[in-house]
Amino acid sequence: MPNIKKRRVCSFRSSADMKILLLLFVSVLLFLQMNVCAQTGFVALKEGKSEYKIASLHKNGMTYISLQDFATRFSIKSAEHKVNGKFELFSDNFSLKFGNYNAFVIVNNRKEQKQEVLQLPVSTILQKGHLFVPWKYLGPLCGKHLSRIISLAVPEKVEIVTGKADTASHNLLVKIEERINGTLVRINFKKDIKDVISSIKNNILTIKVTGVSEQWLAAPEIEQNSVIESIAVKAGKGETVFSIKLNDQYATHEILKSSEQGAMLTVHKKKFGEFSRTKDPKKEKWKFDAVVIDAGHGGKDFGAIGINNTIEKNINLAVALKLGAEIEREMPDVKVVYTRKNDTFVELYKRGKIANENNGKLFISIHGNSVPNKVAGPHGFEIYLLRPGRTHEAIAIAERENGVIKYEENPKRYQKLTDENFILVTMAHASNMKYSEKFSELLDKQLREDVEIVSKGVKQAGFYVLVGASMPGILFETGYVTNEQDAAYLKSQGGQQEIASALCKAIKSFKLYYAREINND
Repeated sequence: MPNIKKRRVCSFRSSADMKILLLLFVSVLLFLQMNVCAQTGFVALKEGKSEYKIASLHKNGMTYISLQDFATRFSIKSAEHKVNGKFELFSDNFSLKFGNYNAFVIVNNRKEQKQEVLQLPVSTILQKGHLFVPWKYLGPLCGKHLSRIISLAVPEKVEIVTGKADTASHNLLVKIEERINGTLVRINFKKDIKDVISSIKNNILTIKVTGVSEQWLAAPEIEQNSVIESIAVKAGKGETVFSIKLNDQYATHEILKSSEQGAMLTVHKKKFGEFSRTKDPKKEKWKFDAVVIDAGHGGKDFGAIGINNTIEKNINLAVALKLGAEIEREMPDVKVVYTRKNDTFVELYKRGKIANENNGKLFISIHGNSVPNKVAGPHGFEIYLLRPGRTHEAIAIAERENGVIKYEENPKRYQKLTDENFILVTMAHASNMKYSEKFSELLDKQLREDVEIVSKGVKQAGFYVLVGASMPGILFETGYVTNEQDAAYLKSQGGQQEIASALCKAIKSFKLYYAREINND
């Protein structure tokens, strides 16, 4: 150790000066300690008789802990990869790799040379150089893969001061939640609102809420990984206007009135964190090698019954089987998976389960449309994406198709169908939406060219059957069984074959697009 010459820096006139200096010094230390990451505290974790305080933050009722602090305190071998934003914990046989603002955890079994990718319900949070992970999920992972039985003791109370607000005149509360696929914004007033309108220009998203004129109750904090750069609010006569500046990661947005006093906004990213399929070492896993064909209804569920006893469940199955035969003939390297191959009843949740268990790359649910009165009114095919319905017609169709749950043993398993529920679901599916939209575009174009039934376009609605399939997917209404012309075409062998052939051509085009996207990702 080098010899450092001591010298007097300053002198103190009294013990009071020394006390003031010490107080300032302690205050600085406490400030630095408490600001390891914004709005943090400390929680106690224990293993056996050992107990340590770990830097933490609390968000949405959940406790997140610092991986860096956790590894240091409990002497867990770790590695931080700052270049690619990763932090890894090690045991003798396993490692757990976490990423910045990422819900995926890579579990490496180093002994058996195997790798598993797990998805947490929420993403990690990066603040002040520390990577925070929800303890609710980290604890069990450590027990299973690191053989460390560490538990959460009673957390210390953390008081976070956000400033005083004049609640008499400021009744607007905005909450921002970061998801792996984008940003969710909840806007809540203490008064009823009338309508919510949005527009975007030059990456400035303007949201006008009518019926209320309010300012901030508490201004929201925006995290570093957000699509949103800033939010400004202006109260006018009978309206509140938000100006939201978005960065270049912005792709699309959804805004709706979620309650009498609230609105909900989702802003989707172009890229979805680590959802880059080529980053999996087993690249073959993402090869387009399986299409799931779901013939709607079946068995005791007849679906719609139309003109001349045209039964929807029979049309759906016939088209599904012809499509499967076409795929097997035209794309022998693609496996065809059916949710049903005969006249049987399959519960909605099981259809998605079948698709996921077979690692499907595309899910196609085939249905037929109808109206209550069998008249020569509505006709045409429609293609639906999983999003909250925008029209009364779309909502009615979704409610009818979802009505199949009345035949199931446990219909209560399905959450109540609301726009708010489905806007949250679509965020979870946002990483697949780009592919679903592309396939819809290709299919609509092909059907317009090849079949007699006219197109009613690509639409959106909330279908339970699409919620369960974790892959790109659409619900295809082949035509109206209550329309005389559509029904005759759908019942004919020639019409069914033309629809199946058009579907197959669209799948072939989509397969090429999919391969390019995966390779270029």
